[in-house]
Amino acid sequence: MKSFLLSSLLILTGALAPAQLVQPTLKEAAAKNWSEGNADRIVADADGTGITRSDIRRQIEPIKGQLRASAKTDAELLKIVASAEDETLNNIADRQLVLAEFRASTARLPASYIDTDIEETIRRDHGGDRNRFVASLRAAGTTPLAYRKYIEDRIIFDYMVSQVRRAAWDVNPGKILEYYEKNKADFIRKEQVKLRQITIKQGAAEKPEETAVRAAAFADALRHPEKIATTLGRFKVTGKPLAGKPTFADVAVRVSTDDFASKGGDTGWRALEDLNETLAAKLKTLKAGEVSEPLKFEVGGDPIYVIVSPEDKRQKGYASVNDPEVMAEIEVKVRQIGMKIAVKTWLDDLRTKHHIQVR
Repeated sequence: MKSFLLSSLLILTGALAPAQLVQPTLKEAAAKNWSEGNADRIVADADGTGITRSDIRRQIEPIKGQLRASAKTDAELLKIVASAEDETLNNIADRQLVLAEFRASTARLPASYIDTDIEETIRRDHGGDRNRFVASLRAAGTTPLAYRKYIEDRIIFDYMVSQVRRAAWDVNPGKILEYYEKNKADFIRKEQVKLRQITIKQGAAEKPEETAVRAAAFADALRHPEKIATTLGRFKVTGKPLAGKPTFADVAVRVSTDDFASKGGDTGWRALEDLNETLAAKLKTLKAGEVSEPLKFEVGGDPIYVIVSPEDKRQKGYASVNDPEVMAEIEVKVRQIGMKIAVKTWLDDLRTKHHIQVR
């Protein structure tokens, strides 16, 4: 009896041993799952063209650093990457549908377009050396033929999308007014001033009191334009001869040392509350066209003098829809919205005409 039991146990043990040996460890199971999940395979089909995991990875790889930086935990990173992969898959599929739409039409892309693009790349990025260009393709794991196909597809896609956008380019006054009324809160302005300024710094061989005298002389000349030419000569300021009645801009170009000098001291429209308190207080006392006395400031221990002149003022409130700046801003936004809607509608239509299957 003992012998029978022993024999049975030996047989059972022999039968179980191989099964026990092939059981994977947790680490091996995890590795297998990762390998299966990340192995290159076709994940979708867009009108007969397969889209692989490697196609998606190639586009995700350059932005992985940004995705990683935006995630606080590993779990959050996985969700962000998965979302980016889904978006990339949709973009690739849409791109294939656009290409399919072009090729289904009678249109053809001239080979010269592709040749010109490639030659420009060789000239710009490889010093005109075709061998260097081919070597760079080989290093990237591709071939001249595959690269040519990539360029052809890119040109076709850009052309097709540009045609749709062009149809939505025109913006009529009715659309501008509609956008303004719906988004009027975005056009509330602070109290503003259209400002010109001249900044005078102490010269290398100049004493502080001499800088003050020079600034005062130019401020006086700006209030009495007939003195401008004489004052420029007094301080040996050179430049293009003055033509006609001298202006604030003429002096700014020749005398001012700030970033607005080349624009004749024109700083554009500025919100008063965003300016230096001393400057804002002075501007509130000046009428359009008046010129301030030199306002003294200390920068790094050195004195600088600023002379300002308001050209126009705006009270706080809603900017007018007829303001050229407002109209231009709205026109850009309405055009962007219109083009986005046009492209989306077009892609939705393509999805109904062509076949997409996600596996």
